Amino acid sequence: MSEFDLGTDTFRIGKLNAFQQFHLSRKVAPMIPMLIPVFLKLKQSSAPVAGEDGATVSTETPLSGDLGALAELLQPFADGIAAMPDETAEFILSTCLGVVQRKQGASWFPVWNTSHNVCMFDDLDLGLMMKLSVRVITESLGPFLRGMLTGQSNPKA
Repeated sequence: MSEFDLGTDTFRIGKLNAFQQFHLSRKVAPMIPMLIPVFLKLKQSSAPVAGEDGATVSTETPLSGDLGALAELLQPFADGIAAMPDETAEFILSTCLGVVQRKQGASWFPVWNTSHNVCMFDDLDLGLMMKLSVRVITESLGPFLRGMLTGQSNPKA
């Protein structure tokens, strides 16, 4: 389980079982080709470069540069989400949020009630739910997606 702060709250992500990972990857897979240019742009814009004096300096953050270009990159992703059937979108959110817990005092409480498909906290808005879902997808499917994107360069015999 990983713990992290988001806003003023602390969350932790549990593990999706193998079948949840499989079904989630099937639902997310059509979005991956749309995200590759975004990931490449974000990686490129966050890479450090050498300044005039030879010292390493940071480049601008992805959102501080050309917003028009970033919007253009995100358009296929936004179109993909808009075209996604409601059932698929709800499956992705409920599966992801179903393994997230929020710290309240010294105790942890589930963010999502999986049997009723409802958020357990009134103050969690869609923006925060999306951030949590992306975090779950990244942690749960990250190794699989990285392997799919990079391939096996040195397969073992």
